[in-house]
Amino acid sequence: MAYCRQGQWPCTPEEMHFNAKDELITIVPNFSLPTENATATCIGGEFGPFQPNREVAVPLWLAHTLWKRKKCTIKAPDWMNAEHLDAVLGLERQDASAFQPLPFHYIEMAHFLFTSGTDGNLPQEVFGDELARVKDLVELVQKARMNKILAGLTTLQSAMTVKLNHLAAMEINAVRPFFLGSLDMFWKFQQMEEGAIGGTQGHGGSLGSGQRQQQQQQAPARQLRAGR
Repeated sequence: MAYCRQGQWPCTPEEMHFNAKDELITIVPNFSLPTENATATCIGGEFGPFQPNREVAVPLWLAHTLWKRKKCTIKAPDWMNAEHLDAVLGLERQDASAFQPLPFHYIEMAHFLFTSGTDGNLPQEVFGDELARVKDLVELVQKARMNKILAGLTTLQSAMTVKLNHLAAMEINAVRPFFLGSLDMFWKFQQMEEGAIGGTQGHGGSLGSGQRQQQQQQAPARQLRAGR
């Protein structure tokens, strides 16, 4: 769940990237902590154990902090493997009605790993010779998913329940204002239409009552003329 300023949407890019730094990533420390169980207690939880050459999952912000101090190496996430991304791209293009499961903050995580620590060559360390290919695949996956989202929005014709599984935070943030605005407008149109129909029915009922009153007033006159 992404939290924005005072619970408002959409979030700013800075807020989205800040939230993404709590996503877990695997590092390989080159140190050990002199604490019980060699763990570190942070606001977000307890992480570790930190022991040399032993993989451990930590938040992205902690991984970057340790990397800048030359205390660890950062491993590329499994979902950012070039072969995996290539398969995801194929499935995204093949099925126009479903989205493949990816981390909720996959866009922000990829941007962070591609751009952070360039002075120390972090992207090259993490991805090696596959860096350019992984960049291209992430961009293609992102475009394929956004094209499907936009295509789906064009089919909205009335207020309805829409289910979109596996959307990422940045994708939701991009379409949420349009989506909510459209559904709100559809709801207003529906209320106006129901009000117009109700008014027509009420007007028709009054005319029917008037006609019955006129017929009742004319009936005695007809009977009187018949009696003469």
